Parts: sequence; structure tokens; C-alpha cells
Amino acid sequence: MESAKNEKIVLITNADVVAVNGAEGHFRVKVKRHPWFVDIEKCNGCGACVDVCPVTVPHEWDMDLKPRKAIYTMFAQAAPLKYLVDREACVDCGLCMQACGLNAIDLAQEAWEEDLEVGSIVVATGMRSFDPSGMKQFRYGEQQNVVTNMEFERICNAAGPTQGELIRPDGKHIRSVALIQCVGSRDRENHPYCSFFCCMASIKGGRLVMEHEPEAEVTVFFNDMRACGKGFEELYRRSRDDGMKFVQAIPAVYENKVNGNPVLVYEDSEAGGITRVEVDLVVLACGLEPSDGTSQLSQLLGLERDPYGFVQETHPVMGMAETSRRGIFMAGTCQGPKDIPDSVTQGSATAALVGILFSRDLTEEADKEKEDMTDG
Repeated sequence: MESAKNEKIVLITNADVVAVNGAEGHFRVKVKRHPWFVDIEKCNGCGACVDVCPVTVPHEWDMDLKPRKAIYTMFAQAAPLKYLVDREACVDCGLCMQACGLNAIDLAQEAWEEDLEVGSIVVATGMRSFDPSGMKQFRYGEQQNVVTNMEFERICNAAGPTQGELIRPDGKHIRSVALIQCVGSRDRENHPYCSFFCCMASIKGGRLVMEHEPEAEVTVFFNDMRACGKGFEELYRRSRDDGMKFVQAIPAVYENKVNGNPVLVYEDSEAGGITRVEVDLVVLACGLEPSDGTSQLSQLLGLERDPYGFVQETHPVMGMAETSRRGIFMAGTCQGPKDIPDSVTQGSATAALVGILFSRDLTEEADKEKEDMTDG
């Protein structure tokens, strides 16, 4: 929200970069701006249009666990906090237009293109969570009470589909949770790399369950716990001391047909033999992979990518924020898996590099390069 209030920051949302030309200090960027079907200069975000809309569809922000209307805003802290019409879901009933006292709704809006001149570009296209549907041993998509870590995050969130109450998808309260690590990560058939954030995210989620339900049983199934950040090992030990269980095994998941509970089957290396555990909810700690935006934008900009599809840095230590093209930098998980503190650190480094770039007289440098080429 601070960025929306900063006069020096122009937010262009609901748009795609379709062409980039030029070089460091003198980039020309063509942006395709998609219609909102709402005049955002008139809209005050009152929500009267939402109240009368008869259409409901799954809400992508809440991982499809909660419905939204055909006219909506993505979430309460969106910037700008204006409404958008989903034309694929809209039935053209006109009720939103009647409810809007500002005449802000315009269903005839069309896309348009805009040209920008910029000195540098920062790629911050984020990541995508691994889809575990293909890993049949976990029954994701087949069993209702097996969810991903992103879905679990929304369930635990006070602004989520259950207002933070621990209720699983079939409507029953959660008293026991199993969190399975390395789903899609450290796996030769999917992604061989570690996704870095999953271990601590699962511990955080488990602690939230224990705070909501002090009697709840939380078990983390893992390959290796990688608590390598500042304070991470201490949090891991404290969680274990507080009653969170850690089992070094990756189980298969079945279903109790009577009550819908997931049943986990695994080889217990400590007790010996095969163990079966029934829980209320299974959470899959899905790894990170490059987003569609990372793939598309890196191709458009002509950036090198690593073997896994992330944007390639110029040096693993000294050039973590620099891409293969001068004047184009990066920040966050477009460069590889990382958590929020590391993303913020890299973003700060990127801002510093852009500041250094802008402190130079790029016009004089460009003229000098032309002179050198002429002299040669």
C-alpha cells in the first residue's frame, strides 16, 4: 500500500510487457494494458457492485477454497484497491452497473498499448508452486483432505476462507496434521534442487496449528531438516521440545473410506517395520519452480536461464542481482528458491545497483562508445 501512495512510483497493474528495445540507460518498453471494465479513476472501492453480482466462481487468491464474484478485487490490501470484472464469468446482467452510483463500470472497455522509456529493468516475476497431482502416492486431487502448503497457508490465515479456524476441506475440524516435506523437490523425477523455504514454512504452519489447538498432534515427515538460517535451528529445536513430532520418512497416503481421514503408511527406521498413522489433514510441502512470467519475460528480454529455468545470475556471489544483459537486474525467486528475508535482501541490492546506474551520465558514455567505434 505504501507504493500506491508514493508519488514517485507509478503502478501499472493488469498489464503485460510485450516488447523491449534499446540498451542500458535507454530501454523502450511496450506495455499492453488489459481492460478492467471499470474506470479506476472513478471507482472508490465501495463494493456495492459485488453485493448485487449473482455470479460466483472459485477465488484463485484463496487457492479455490472460497468463492468470489464476477466483479471482484484480488484481496483486501490490493493496490490499487479497485474492482475488476471477470468477463469470462460475467453474464451481462447489468446489476453492477445499476448499483454503481459513480457510473464507473464500463463493459465496453478494450485493451490498449503504452510505450515507456526507462533506464533500467528489474525482473521480479516470482515463482510457481509445484503441482503434486502427478505424484500419485500422495493422492492430491483424489482425496479431499490432502492439501498443498499454499492451501494450508490460506486455511490458517485469519483473512482466509475459514477466517483462520482450523477446518479441513470437507468441513470437519482439524485435530491432527501431517506435513510431508520435499514434494517435488530433491526428486530426480521432478526437481533435483532443494526449494529452501519449505522446512521452516512447515514448522511455522505446525506451530500455528498448535497455537489454535493446543491438544492437536502435528507430525512433520522429512528427508533432512534444513534449518540453515538465523534462528532456524533454535525454532526447530523449540518446536520439537513443544511436542511437534519429526519423522525421517516420506509416507504414501491412503484414505479411510469410513471417515475420509488420510492414512499414512511409511517405513519407520527407528521402530523398525511398516507404520500406519491416521490423521485429519495431510499438508504437502510443495517446492518452487519458475513461474510462467519468468519464462516468458526472460525470453522477451533475451536473458540467460539456468538448467532449471530460473534467471541466470552473472556470478553466484558477486553478481546475484545482475542478469546476463546490462541494465537488467532481478530480485526474488525468479533467480531461484529463497525465503522472504533473502528476497528482501536481494531486492535491496538490486535497488542499490539501479541507483549506481542512474548516478552515471549514460548519455556521455553512449557518445564515447560511438566515438570509439568510429575510431576503430
